[in-house]
Amino acid sequence: MQRTALRTLDFTITCTTGLHIGGSQDELVIGGSDNPVIKSPVTGKPYIPGSSLKGKMRAELERDRGISRNPERPCGCAGRDCPICRVFGAHMNTRSTLGPSRIIVRDAPVAGNHHLENKTENVINRKTGAAQHPRQNERVGEGAVFRAQIVLQVFDQDADFRYRDNSRRQHQGGDALQAVLADALQRVQQTGLGGGTSRGSGAVRLSNFLWDGEPWKHWSG
Repeated sequence: MQRTALRTLDFTITCTTGLHIGGSQDELVIGGSDNPVIKSPVTGKPYIPGSSLKGKMRAELERDRGISRNPERPCGCAGRDCPICRVFGAHMNTRSTLGPSRIIVRDAPVAGNHHLENKTENVINRKTGAAQHPRQNERVGEGAVFRAQIVLQVFDQDADFRYRDNSRRQHQGGDALQAVLADALQRVQQTGLGGGTSRGSGAVRLSNFLWDGEPWKHWSG
């Protein structure tokens, strides 16, 4: 197989609530968070790992379309019509003929001013109604903006790939790969990123999409 194109998608991720993507706690800080966010070891600033964004995109698209054959792990069917295996890679399938993952998801650094906050969460005793086991989760505060980038690889065997997007429009070839990407990102915006999304964290807004420097026609918000 031969690669025929490399396309670049740049966009921003804005926190509309606090965002928690966990990191490691290298040292104990009195009064600090029990569960810190991931930070660059060089700058000390928070970032969104490419693996977190890519994994969330894949999981949401699988859930949305009921594609995964095994609920405990990603799809690895390697079917030629499977958008998950074609775009994200056939999980643990060494016999796949689809080739590599079509997307390269970069780590997204925070841009401009941001602040960190601690959110205290509790477990509620079902018998007494009392809060117990309080835990502090560090979050990147509302309003923080991250610069994200995804590189799309198009191969010659993608020319016949077809995909019907969430609005039931049919796409083919490289355009179909873009449509898969757009559907996955829309689901991330709808459901959130990181931990605690069901408890108020992780709501994000995706915007400022540029496809090789031009407005991206596939993004409808």
